[in-house]
Amino acid sequence: MKYLGVIKITILSLLLSVFNSAVAQQKFHINGTITGLTNGKIYTYKNNAVVPVEVKNGKFQIEGEMDEPVYNLSVAKDAEINYRDEKTFTSVLTEPGTQTLKLDYSNFRKAILTGSKTQDDSYRYDAIRDKIMKKYQKEFDKVEALHKKFDDAVAAKKDEKTTEAIKYEINDAKELLEPAYKEITAATLKFLKDNPKSYFSMSTLLYYLNGMTYDEAKGYYDSFNPLYKETKTAKYLAAEIEKMKKGIPGVPAGPFNTKDINGNPLKLEDFKGKYVLIDFWASWCVPCRKGNPHLLKLYAEYKPKGLEILGVSDDDRNEDKWKKAVEKDGIGVWKHVLRGLQYKEGTYERINVDQDISEGYNIHSLPTKILVDPNGIIVARYDGGEADDKKMDEDLAKIFKTK
Repeated sequence: MKYLGVIKITILSLLLSVFNSAVAQQKFHINGTITGLTNGKIYTYKNNAVVPVEVKNGKFQIEGEMDEPVYNLSVAKDAEINYRDEKTFTSVLTEPGTQTLKLDYSNFRKAILTGSKTQDDSYRYDAIRDKIMKKYQKEFDKVEALHKKFDDAVAAKKDEKTTEAIKYEINDAKELLEPAYKEITAATLKFLKDNPKSYFSMSTLLYYLNGMTYDEAKGYYDSFNPLYKETKTAKYLAAEIEKMKKGIPGVPAGPFNTKDINGNPLKLEDFKGKYVLIDFWASWCVPCRKGNPHLLKLYAEYKPKGLEILGVSDDDRNEDKWKKAVEKDGIGVWKHVLRGLQYKEGTYERINVDQDISEGYNIHSLPTKILVDPNGIIVARYDGGEADDKKMDEDLAKIFKTK
């Protein structure tokens, strides 16, 4: 199952709110009311900084400058967002001029913004998505309950074995939601096709690039409103679509020069003459960890015939967990490196992007596996799921059949 949760989506929303806040040209003004909080503070975000908003007698005001037709305004209950609790934050799409925002302090997801056509488009889409989600309400409720169980276990300082077991329960519950995710994706793409002139459609495409081909993504982008093509959001989206030319069959594998888990130098050229399966994973990614026993079987079968595996981990901020996972899963038999992702301290601003291995392969979800031939050319990409795993097995069997 592909690992793309609310955390990544929220981070992208926050990034877009940063991109949409540069040179002043127009202003938005929000007249807000909030139930459940008479006097106190709520928080917004601008240029990576937390901005407190004063609430007096259940009312507040937010205003800002904008150089784009739409500003993605993030509003949260606390100065530091709790990504696990979706009720504590929300994002709304504001436009130039005055709008009204109604908040519920107990559940920010109930936020209602009026006066923005773009937000109206968002609400129309939400109604379509919510109708699908209601069909799977029992399954979604189970996932939410398990997340609470996990949070309670962490708060109670339960041992790692207990918390890890709950993570696997959550993963199993999410796998039962695969039909729901497929329906939501299909409905979303139909909405984008039916509403190509909406700014909401253009900004939403960003979250659905994974699983598309370059031509499909480019086709959607080309259909969007020319009015928005010069915005920073559109340029960011266009750049992300261009990245889809990386990490696909037929193109050279992204070069890298790094150090492995033991501190030894390692570069792509070291694998020349062999097939190498590059496994993009993380210690916290349950589907990745569940797939390791199968990878071990493949490695034992095909290594004597010329297959190597390289694990590229997303654990740059926690090397200890990375090393512990490698040891626990018994996958230290092949090479392991960190992806090299770095952020400017206290921000989501990426630095040293040229050293990020995942960037060279356009990795957006985990697990993802890239098969590279002896000449350094990508021959297959597997984005997770049973169908992709089956295809990987078939490809390897065919490649090494006569060896």
